[in-house]
Amino acid sequence: MFTSSNACKWLHCVFTRISFKALGLCVLLGSVSLPALAIQIHRIEGDVFVSGDIVANDDLKLRAEFEAAPVKRLILVNSRGGHLNASLNIARWLTTQPVTTLVSGPCLSACSLIFMAGKARMYATGFEPRLTVIGIHGPSLPLTGQMLPERAAEMLAFYKERMGHKYDAQLLHTALYEMKDATGFVLVREITRNPPKDRITLHCPTAGTPRWQCTEYPRLDAFTLGLVTTTETVHVQLPDSMRPRMP
Repeated sequence: MFTSSNACKWLHCVFTRISFKALGLCVLLGSVSLPALAIQIHRIEGDVFVSGDIVANDDLKLRAEFEAAPVKRLILVNSRGGHLNASLNIARWLTTQPVTTLVSGPCLSACSLIFMAGKARMYATGFEPRLTVIGIHGPSLPLTGQMLPERAAEMLAFYKERMGHKYDAQLLHTALYEMKDATGFVLVREITRNPPKDRITLHCPTAGTPRWQCTEYPRLDAFTLGLVTTTETVHVQLPDSMRPRMP
């Protein structure tokens, strides 16, 4: 199984120009839930931290947290993705809430939909800058990896709505429709703490694509694409259970 620490190792490989390691089926975003635990939720006053894979009914779990007490910020911590329907339900509902969303560490696949629902959106500390990344790709079935382009239109419409005039049609079409398999990603990285060479947006069509063969978009970053609403990285103190633990 592809664990959270594996996600960190994989991203280290990408961002140090070493070939991808096998990613498997764990970050797949599809209509069937992943064989994983539900999200972990931790509240500190008005901040709600969410980590892990999104599975069926997690939308109800998160909504109950918001109904229990006001939430000012939703911090997405090291999420490799998950269930498409639950993620879209969360994302669409969150657009009705006055909440800021932040990313700490990898926010891959379905996680990126939830992140885009924030009225203000930004990167946060907690993980190394190279590991703080938003990953976008099309939906697929978790057991077989079969791509589901017929479901990608729902995602595309949501990204377009949230990115507004900064929406880049070509890049989003690439991310959702032009991956060779379910392990490919468009990776959009943190801005402030990374040197220029590590801010470059990448399209890697498979997990086995060497870094040097990934397509670079040097003029596109999270701010110019409308993923984040500010280039600044916000300092956060992660709960102990969600802090990175590299072996």
